Amino acid sequence: MGLDWPKSFDPAEQQRSLREIVAKLKSANFNTIYFQIRGRADAMYRSHFEPWSQQLTGTLGEDPGWDPLAFIIEEAHAQGMELHAWFNTFLVKSGGPKPPESNPRHVIISHPEWMQQVNGEWWFDPGVPEVRDYNLKVAMDVIRNYNIDGIQFDFIRYPGKPFPDEATYKKYGQNLTKSDWRRENINMFVRSFYASAIAVKPMLKIGATPIGIYTNFNGARGQQSYTELYQDSRCWLREGIIDYIVPQVYWTLGNTPGDPDFAIVVRDWSSYIYNRQIYIGIGAYKSNILDEIPQLIDTTRTAGLGGVSFFRYENISKALDIGGQFRYSAMIPPMKWKDPFPPNSPMNVQVQNINDGIFSISWAQPAFAPDGDGAKCFNIYRSPVKPIDIEEPAYLIGKVSNQTTNFVDTINRIASSKYYYAVTAIDKGNNESVPAVESVVMPEIVELAKRFSFEFRLAQNFPLPASSVVYIPYEIKERTPVFLIILDERNKELINVVDAVREPGRYIAAANIEKLKDGMYSYMLIAGSFSEKKIFRVDN
Repeated sequence: MGLDWPKSFDPAEQQRSLREIVAKLKSANFNTIYFQIRGRADAMYRSHFEPWSQQLTGTLGEDPGWDPLAFIIEEAHAQGMELHAWFNTFLVKSGGPKPPESNPRHVIISHPEWMQQVNGEWWFDPGVPEVRDYNLKVAMDVIRNYNIDGIQFDFIRYPGKPFPDEATYKKYGQNLTKSDWRRENINMFVRSFYASAIAVKPMLKIGATPIGIYTNFNGARGQQSYTELYQDSRCWLREGIIDYIVPQVYWTLGNTPGDPDFAIVVRDWSSYIYNRQIYIGIGAYKSNILDEIPQLIDTTRTAGLGGVSFFRYENISKALDIGGQFRYSAMIPPMKWKDPFPPNSPMNVQVQNINDGIFSISWAQPAFAPDGDGAKCFNIYRSPVKPIDIEEPAYLIGKVSNQTTNFVDTINRIASSKYYYAVTAIDKGNNESVPAVESVVMPEIVELAKRFSFEFRLAQNFPLPASSVVYIPYEIKERTPVFLIILDERNKELINVVDAVREPGRYIAAANIEKLKDGMYSYMLIAGSFSEKKIFRVDN
C-alpha cells in the first residue's frame, strides 16, 4: 500500500494520477486492474467497519473527501476494463507501534484478543470464529456497496509454522491435527465468503493469490503454501469455492541459485485447474524477472493457463509494451460455470464506405438470449478472408459499449483487395456470440489497394449535417506535426481536435460538438506546409 499510489495527500493529484494509470494500462491492452482496497485492516473506500487509510491524508481514519474505489471503478469501466478489489485478509499490521485512535477504531485497538504477533507483525488468528466472521463482514460490505467485477484475497494464510495459537487450537481444534485444523480455518473462510458473495452477486469473480509453490516436488523447492502457510488453494479450486487463483510464481526461467524454475512451477499448476481458472503472477518488481517477461508470458501461454498478472504497476509501467506480447487486445476468459449461455448475434450488420479507406459499420441490438442476457459490449473484426477467424487477435479492431451500434474503421495501409467485417456481442459473463458478418465485399477497396502513396488532403465531415459528434477524415503524406481545429464564422478557434505528430496514413478524427449552437462552422487541417479548410453545419 502506498508503493504505486498515492504519491501525495492532494485529492486532485490523487485523482489525476489514478486516471493516468488506468489510461496507460488501457493503451497497453491490459484488461484487468487489481486495486488494493484493504492493506492493513484499513480502507481505500468508504467502509462501515474500518478506518480510512492514512495513505490518503496522512492521518488514519481521516475522510479524504472522495472515494478512490468508486472513482477507479468508474474510470476502469469507462475504458472497458475490469476492476478487482485487492483485499489483504489476515495480515493486520506490519510492525511499528499500535495504530492511533480513529473513527472507526482500528481492529488492533478494538479487538486485541483477536491478534497474534509474529516477527513484529500483527496477524488475525484465523482459528477464532469471530475473526473469520469479522473478515467476512468487512468483505461483504464492499460487495454490497460497490460495482466491482471481482475480489482477490491476498495474505489469505498463516504467516508460517511458528504461530502462537496453542490456546485457540485447544479451544477449537476438535480431533484434527494442528496442520489440518489451520488449513480448515482458512478453508472455512473461503467457503463462507463464496457462498455469501454469490448469493448477492452471482457473477462476481472471486480469487486469491497463493504462494507460488503448493508443495515441494521434483525440480521445485521453496516455501510451501500447503504445509507451511496452511493455504490449500487446490482444495478451493477442486471444491469450486473460488473462481480463480493467481499463484505468485516470482522466479525466472532456468536455474537461478536458490530459486525454482518458473517453467517447472507453471507446468505444475497447469495440472490442477479443476475447471476453474489460473493466472500466473509475475514478480515484475525484480529486475531480473522484468527482463524476462516476454519469455515468461510465452511459457504461461504454452502451459494453457488463462493469463498473467504483474506485481506491481510502478515496475511494469517502465515496460508497458511487454516486448510486443500485448500488441493486440485480449478477451477476458468467460467463466462457464457462472454463465454458460452465449448471447445472440447482432442483427442487420451494414458497412458503408465513407471515404477512401474509411468505413462505417452499423448494426442492431441482438435479441435476448435464453438466460435473458443482451449485449454488455460489442467486438468489431476486420479480415481479408472469409470466414473471419475471431480467435485471431489481429482481426479485432475495436470494442464499443452496448449503448453504441456503430463503429468507424480507418484502414491506413491497404494490404488486400477485399475486406470483410464482423460484429459479435459480448454478455455480462464475457461469452461471445457467433459473429454477424457483412456479406458484401466493398468493391471500392480494389481501387484503394492500387494506391502506394498518400497525399495531404482533408475530406468532408460526416454525418451531414453534424450533430453531437462530427467525424473528420484526413490523409497525411509524410511524418509531420498535425493540427486540426474547429472555427466559428469569424475564424476564431473553438475546439482543438488534433495536436500531435502523425505518421503517413489515413486518419479520422472525432470531435464532440454538442456544446456548439446550431449554425455554420469550419474545420482546418494544418500539416507541415499544407493547410486546408472546409465548411460544415451543426444541427443539434
